[in-house]
Amino acid sequence: MSHALIAAIIFIAAVAASATLVPQIVRLSHRLGLLKQPRARDEHAEPIPAIGGLAIYLAFLVGIVLSFWLPVVRFPVEVERILLLTIGAAFVVFVMLYDDLMDLPPLPKFAWQIGAALVVIVPRFRGPSHGLVIQQFTNPFGGTIHLPLIVAMLFTLFWILGMMNTLNWQDGQDGLVGSITFIACAVLFYHTYFRPEKDPQFTISLLAIALGGAVLGFMPFNWHPAKIIMGDTGAMFLGFALAVISIIGGAKIATALLTLWVPILDIGWVIVYRVLNRQAPWHADRGHLHQRLRDLGWSHQQIVLLYAVITALFGLASLALTPEAKLVGLVAAGIVGIILLSLLARYSGKHPQAGVREAAGAGRRGH
Repeated sequence: MSHALIAAIIFIAAVAASATLVPQIVRLSHRLGLLKQPRARDEHAEPIPAIGGLAIYLAFLVGIVLSFWLPVVRFPVEVERILLLTIGAAFVVFVMLYDDLMDLPPLPKFAWQIGAALVVIVPRFRGPSHGLVIQQFTNPFGGTIHLPLIVAMLFTLFWILGMMNTLNWQDGQDGLVGSITFIACAVLFYHTYFRPEKDPQFTISLLAIALGGAVLGFMPFNWHPAKIIMGDTGAMFLGFALAVISIIGGAKIATALLTLWVPILDIGWVIVYRVLNRQAPWHADRGHLHQRLRDLGWSHQQIVLLYAVITALFGLASLALTPEAKLVGLVAAGIVGIILLSLLARYSGKHPQAGVREAAGAGRRGH
């Protein structure tokens, strides 16, 4: 069986599993009353199922299990890493499922995030006493940078937590997180399936395509007006999965970082903005880029399209640029982004629709 056929089967199976599971979860949520009540910052005006992430996770598992049933040859260490990914992801999903239903306070939720990341980082079934960590990466100016183990573990922890919260805090418009995650999966699939030419990482590419398929099957139900939202269950899981997949089989950190540069820059901006205004970093407001664009009158579809186009362009750049050019691109994009976000924050704060939207409860389930 060809690699292309195997990848296609896994992708179609993940899409089908997700598209089948989501309506079942919608019906079950309505039957059991497991609905998210609208809050002052939420876009939806009526109670809505908020555990769509469970369907995405289960569909991803279908793709992973299927990849082991098909004729795919893996090294034992890779099997261990995939096992850590699925166990850690299960930890994330079930804790955040409880949060979506019962609402965990911010600090305990963050502590559980750390626990989920440590599930991947700490254990090792054979060999060294650590799990999956970023121990080395390419120096943009030549050579390879090797990190001491403790530094590597802390850096990996920061990477996983950062990705989880970046996607979770972007869950502010119907279809937004799904769109940017699907594009990121497509970029990671291309990077591992087709490159490097001398050592293609076909087995790693199956993780990305399974995750992308699971997201794609969910998106029609999450498009505005959404019938279901993924909640923290979905957004945290997607951030966790992307973070770990970008590490397995050789660090693809620069690729993931550049592809998701706009969401990452947005979360950094929001944290700094809140701290400067003497607010806790996790304090919910309307400071995110997508919320400010809504306050300026942009539609859901326009915002999602903007994010998708920018994410795709940055993803293509991550595939085309050299490590040195990626570094220059990240710095340049960061400077331009900060300037634009500063101008947008000043203008949207004075825009008459901002107060109207917040008073009308048209904020978002976001953060």
